[in-house]
Amino acid sequence: MKIICLANSYKHHGRCIAGINPHSGEWIRPVSSLEDGRLPLNDSHTQVDRIWLLDIIDTPIDRNQKLGYEIENYGYYHLPWQITDKAKVTDLLPYCEDTLLYPQFDRAIPYEYLRQQSPLRTLQLIEVKSLQCYRDTRNRGKGRILDEKYHLASIEISITDPLMLKKLDYHQSYTCHGLICMSLSQPWQKYPQDELMCYRLIAGVIELPSQLEMILTQMNRVGWSKSQGKKYLRENFDKESRYQLTQEEAQQFLTYLQNLSRENLL
Repeated sequence: MKIICLANSYKHHGRCIAGINPHSGEWIRPVSSLEDGRLPLNDSHTQVDRIWLLDIIDTPIDRNQKLGYEIENYGYYHLPWQITDKAKVTDLLPYCEDTLLYPQFDRAIPYEYLRQQSPLRTLQLIEVKSLQCYRDTRNRGKGRILDEKYHLASIEISITDPLMLKKLDYHQSYTCHGLICMSLSQPWQKYPQDELMCYRLIAGVIELPSQLEMILTQMNRVGWSKSQGKKYLRENFDKESRYQLTQEEAQQFLTYLQNLSRENLL
């Protein structure tokens, strides 16, 4: 089964890979026979360390092997995984959701609630325009999603995306606009008397050019319609959507609009 990889995240000294089937839109999370389902790093069939976000991978999913309360979890045959292609950001936009799963809960969802209603979904893709990532006082990777519509601005969310964590380690810049694969942790409790909870995770971050929202703002300023924007994209970049632009192309489009705006204001 083909999967667009949207998460290749850390999980207990292994990895967790998850994504969407490009034909059906179904979420798939291949899980191993280990207790927590993590994918071992030393498995020659999966070779998880060579898989990147947006890779389309052909995985030997075993449809008859359902594991855990998560509806996305499937076992797999011990056969080689193949990277067959690369997806585009525009391929993913139809799958972005405007509402979080289980919005009645904020940072974590009670495991008992999930278990009683299983099988249910624990993965989703959202477009975030104001993402803040950092290391906390205990050097753990954390993120805040500041977009008002998700109601998470005050909540710290653990980051398990290796590439974003590496950027934080090396103090590298990142864009605040991206497509985020949200997941849920394994059930966890700090103390034995506490309720088991499954915490929200930022499992995959697909960064988008920071200029995309500024382009939209500038188009509104100069009174451009969407059709005018598309016409400019086709004529100058042979593209249909600003989400297809590279960083350099997005900056070129933004600069053009900014100059046009200044001319109109004179």
